Amino acid sequence: MLFTLLACQPVVNEPTQSPQLPDTSTPISTALDKIEPSAVPLTIPTLRSDQITYLAQSGDTLSSIASAYDLLPQTVLWANYELLFDNPDFLSEGMSLVILPADGLMHQVGGIDTLESIAAFFLADPDSIRNWPANQLSSNSSNLQAGQWLFIPEGLRQSRWRQMPDISRTAANLDAAEFGLGACLENYQGGSLGDGQYVWPVESQSIRAESFSSWHPGLDLATNSGELVNAADDGLVVYSGWSNFGYGNLVMLDHGRGDYSLYSGLSELIAPCGQSVLEGDPIARAAITGHPAGPILHFEIRHAGSQIDPLSVLP
Repeated sequence: MLFTLLACQPVVNEPTQSPQLPDTSTPISTALDKIEPSAVPLTIPTLRSDQITYLAQSGDTLSSIASAYDLLPQTVLWANYELLFDNPDFLSEGMSLVILPADGLMHQVGGIDTLESIAAFFLADPDSIRNWPANQLSSNSSNLQAGQWLFIPEGLRQSRWRQMPDISRTAANLDAAEFGLGACLENYQGGSLGDGQYVWPVESQSIRAESFSSWHPGLDLATNSGELVNAADDGLVVYSGWSNFGYGNLVMLDHGRGDYSLYSGLSELIAPCGQSVLEGDPIARAAITGHPAGPILHFEIRHAGSQIDPLSVLP
């Protein structure tokens, strides 16, 4: 499950517009610094208070970049919303990434923000924000100014990546203008039902980029461009085609009993909306992707409204 904050949201600036992802909440952008990007992290500073930039190289993943700087992956993800839109699969070779000095996030102060309201919203410690040297705050924080950028040590926030919802076969008729051209044109009755015993959707049984986590609700499986992608269990196709939510070409299967599987980053689509498929039937082909790690298939399994780790049910 993705992390959800319960505190009131502070006032923030509007984000730069995403070409693919509709804005569903108020993003908190990050200020890009003026430092030239480096190709490799030669020396990891241990007590720096400034941010630097890193140029994504062939073979990189978000996790490997974060590990090189002793950061959590979500710290790198959140610091680069204007490029990644909270989706680590958007990483591409040559991308210039902001690397924050420690785990946390950047926040631009709004007109009604206080140190206490900012700390409460991001589940952070007010004293840690006040005492961070680069924030240049006085002991009583009276110099907090609207428009000022603050680093929030160990701050947390919710994801702003709009994810494809579970699509039931009886409610598959979605608005293509909102969801994308893969939306089905009708609802369905009947069709194949799965047994909850899943198989690997591609020949490889290895993870090429990101595994399952709170900030990445699936597996990035190693594929070859043009490789067949197969149904992981019996089911009915309830979405087949382009998604407006940042998945590229996507296929979703309804397996019945609240079980769904999702396959994205596809090239050729084989199984159309409304088709019943059996476990192992081809539904699409993998695509060439710009990910530095190589071609990947983003694969999700969902049950009863929750995303689950596919590794917990795959053989």
